[in-house]
Amino acid sequence: MKAVRKMVNSFAELKVCAKTVEQLKQMGIKRPMPVQEQAIPALFAGRDVIARAQTGTGKTLAFLVPMVERLDASKPFVQALVITPTRELAQQIAVELKKLLGESEVKVLAVTGGRDFEAQKHKLDGKSHVLIGTPG
Repeated sequence: MKAVRKMVNSFAELKVCAKTVEQLKQMGIKRPMPVQEQAIPALFAGRDVIARAQTGTGKTLAFLVPMVERLDASKPFVQALVITPTRELAQQIAVELKKLLGESEVKVLAVTGGRDFEAQKHKLDGKSHVLIGTPG
């Protein structure tokens, strides 16, 4: 017999803080997608998660929401590193993270090829809290 999983109706039910829930609402996101329902509690619990799902199913926010909850803008060092396979995905994730952060003082930097290396290197001088990039 297969266990019936209760549907979650809000990010608040997943123990996401009110500030992040409000930011999600401003982004037009009111309720979690299935991948988020499963990943967010596991990530809050400190477990590793591998999620595989089609494009548009909410994977990016599934890991960004718990990450945002742990970032501290008062600490002047990198607190999170996101590695992606492509420059385009790194840039897309950076855009979504900045939306999710809203007015937060947390600084996000996408470090990718195809852009001026010295300019990116200069931005790494202790000012970013989150780095998003590609290998190589």
